[in-house]
Amino acid sequence: MNFNGLYTHNNKILVSRYQTSGEIAGAIIKAINDSKESANKLAPYFNADTKKQSCKNIFLFLKQIVPYVKESSNNQTAKTINRILKDASKYGGDCKHYAIFSACLCKALNIPCKLRLISQRFNDTTPNHIYVVAMVNGKEIILDPVLSSFDTEARYNYKYDINI
Repeated sequence: MNFNGLYTHNNKILVSRYQTSGEIAGAIIKAINDSKESANKLAPYFNADTKKQSCKNIFLFLKQIVPYVKESSNNQTAKTINRILKDASKYGGDCKHYAIFSACLCKALNIPCKLRLISQRFNDTTPNHIYVVAMVNGKEIILDPVLSSFDTEARYNYKYDINI
């Protein structure tokens, strides 16, 4: 794919020093909003005959191009999709970056979606993972490239959905 002209907003937002779930979610939403123009340019590359296949194209692209690399808990970032692409080969991305990229492309393809934050801990409701849930024909389609399979959801004890 040729992404010429997309590196105009190479933003990387370091979440504030406290790195709370709310601050991280706010930074993710800002990155999604800041990526709208670039997402609209990229969307035709992911468009398919069905919305579900378009979602799968996004999932497969992230699996192949942006290796999963978990950020340290004291250095959480949110990046625009341009910065995610720019950093992909050198730094990879984590679940936040996958969620930003997936949400941006879903929105650009007119696929309703939301962010799902989950806690996989038994006695702690604080989210420790995020991904995108697209709505296609009244059904949830899970876009979580951290996992190995498309439309698969991780086990969780608590969840919070954020409509975007």
